[in-house]
Amino acid sequence: MDTYKGCDYDDRRPSNFQEDVAVQAVEPEVMLPQYQESIVINAPVGTVFAAMTDIKRWTDWWPQVQDVILPNGWTLNGAISCRVMGIDLNGSVTFYDPDIELGFETVIPFGGHLLQHFTFHPEKNATRLTAELNATGMAGMVFTKKRLAKEMDQLKVNLESAEIK
Repeated sequence: MDTYKGCDYDDRRPSNFQEDVAVQAVEPEVMLPQYQESIVINAPVGTVFAAMTDIKRWTDWWPQVQDVILPNGWTLNGAISCRVMGIDLNGSVTFYDPDIELGFETVIPFGGHLLQHFTFHPEKNATRLTAELNATGMAGMVFTKKRLAKEMDQLKVNLESAEIK
């Protein structure tokens, strides 16, 4: 069986499964998914950025991420570690500019890297949050566009319901 990339996930399918899905062969050593997702959250930029940098609140919108540790806080090139879906990840903060951008890269122990980059743009009385996800190797098979969209939707629900109170 060949490995194919289609839709927002990778799957093993027989070589003849190409009639109704656009697919391309995927090599495990190359870049896999690169996604960008954007959402408008009815909350000020400062509120959205504060939620994104409050690691104790991550499980509210990002439930599979646990035990996040930033030994030096949000420091550019500072260490970050966490447990995602039972996998221990280590990495570093790649972007940190309050109320503008936030990013981090983690190493996947069974092969690959995951880079997540978030930008925050004021839009009237709201915030346009744009998330970019770049994954190499096996990371691309674990972290999907569908999951990213779901997490951003949950963040939006959590923040907007908090703003109403």
